[in-house]
Amino acid sequence: MSEFIYTFVGMANRFHEETTCLKGMRLLSDTLHPHSVKITWIVSPGSAKLAAKELTEWHERYGDDIAVATPEQSAIPSTFSGNIQEKKKCFMDACAAIKEALPWANPVIATGHNDPDIVQLCEELGFEGVWGFCWEQIEVDGITDRGCPWGFYYMDEKDRLRPRTSRGPVAMEWTSRDLLKAFHSGNPCVYSSDPNDPARAGLCRWENIDYWKAFADNYIRNTRYNEQVFLVQEQEAHEMERGGTWFCYTEEDIREAAVLLEEFVKHIKPHATMMTLAEAVRAYKAQNEKTASSYMLWEDTPHAPLNPDYAWDTCAGPWPKTFMHYDCGAQMMFVQGQVRPVCIRNYNRPWDNVGYYEEPVIPRPRLEYNTQYHWSRELSVSVEAPCDMPYGMALWGDYSLYQIVEAPGLVEGKILQRELLFLRYDLKKGKNTFVVKLQGK
Repeated sequence: MSEFIYTFVGMANRFHEETTCLKGMRLLSDTLHPHSVKITWIVSPGSAKLAAKELTEWHERYGDDIAVATPEQSAIPSTFSGNIQEKKKCFMDACAAIKEALPWANPVIATGHNDPDIVQLCEELGFEGVWGFCWEQIEVDGITDRGCPWGFYYMDEKDRLRPRTSRGPVAMEWTSRDLLKAFHSGNPCVYSSDPNDPARAGLCRWENIDYWKAFADNYIRNTRYNEQVFLVQEQEAHEMERGGTWFCYTEEDIREAAVLLEEFVKHIKPHATMMTLAEAVRAYKAQNEKTASSYMLWEDTPHAPLNPDYAWDTCAGPWPKTFMHYDCGAQMMFVQGQVRPVCIRNYNRPWDNVGYYEEPVIPRPRLEYNTQYHWSRELSVSVEAPCDMPYGMALWGDYSLYQIVEAPGLVEGKILQRELLFLRYDLKKGKNTFVVKLQGK
């Protein structure tokens, strides 16, 4: 049975002069716990010690969990200096200090996703997952993750952004994005599940979260095509309070963020399984021996005009319905009506901050024939490839009465009922010809 899994992350690692953002943490607790949300708190040794009483109570009453942030006072958990042994010691010291403050804690989720050694660190230290990946993001908050998959995936041993063909530490998004708008606009941070992003962009206002509801509905609908669909939502606790050390937002902004979060959770609750990050990672591992292929069909959502002071260089669309897919070999995007992908990210290519695994030339398919019989169909497509590469085709239309019975060379095939037939191949340099036979059900 397909499952829509929702996780909420409260970043609460900051502390200063024996204070941490407890007021903001309490507001998140008061907003989300009544709706059965389990919060995974990102803590440092300092914040864990200062919030130990509250974290313990929320763990016992609501099932909250913690994840490890390091270095201790980093504003954005990312890289930390030193060689691999020094980094390992940094993590071990942080875990020991957190366990001293929270004896019940068993931290299996880490931050530091930007660090090039993070996969090795996780494997040596026993961390099961790394939180913080930002799909399609470039440079914002010092993070450039464009090229990595959305959702959850096993990280490649040598490249944290590439999906793995076997089990390993699980990569998790910082906060889930509107996949269609994030890709087409080139500005994924505007179309985010972080409450401050849609509020600043003018997409949501107080109880008016129509855009966010449609955002969530796209995730929920895609459980039709996937065994598991994950939606990760995050908010910083220090952004939910004003005074003392933290002055990010006004009191009105903070109240609005709390309203937005509550309205969003109320909308998804009937459809969602609420989990901590650790529980979600274990659910993923129980389901998948390697990185799971993902099939996401996304419909565009109209919304109010963007606030130009926040999104001054962002196109608002509208864009056509878009199908997105990734597996261990590639990530691809298709716009409605077009058979070939508009983007192929080839995980056999080296990553760089210009191409982000992207194939520079996407060959055009040629339909050789498409013959329909009484209760079967057969089609043939040829593709002239400039080099070896992963490739896919989306044949838009209603193929719901058929199933694929024969398709030599097919890597993956899937019929999204009443929407499209997806065919995934690996091309060889030169002419490739594919024949697909469909049989009525």
